[in-house]
Amino acid sequence: MRTLTVTLFAALLTLGIAHAEEEPVEEELVEQLDEAQGQPIDTLKQAVDALELRNDLLDVLLTKDQLTEGDMAIILQLTETMENALAKIEEEVGIMREQVQEVHAGADAQEQDRIRESGKDYLERIKTLMQ
Repeated sequence: MRTLTVTLFAALLTLGIAHAEEEPVEEELVEQLDEAQGQPIDTLKQAVDALELRNDLLDVLLTKDQLTEGDMAIILQLTETMENALAKIEEEVGIMREQVQEVHAGADAQEQDRIRESGKDYLERIKTLMQ
């Protein structure tokens, strides 16, 4: 759905459809974003996915010469969720930092189980972030 929404929005912007004709599409996008608003971002994967979609939409909007009131409403919706996603990523990075410190401490203490447990948890989280 994300790709379709971005593609549709980009196509409409590229075609230069008149402002009057853009409004229903903008309203539709705002409705779609409203539906996604309020959904908690509980995992790093959700945060990364939320940022990917919203970054794409923001990028499309920033290519416009003039931003409409509808664009501003969309940007408000985008940035609220982007802030939530970035907060979750910040939390997860803190956990990853602690896990790497545990791996380091485990190596200092020659504790293989500690290294493996913290190392595997770290690698699982960082893979999600690096995709």
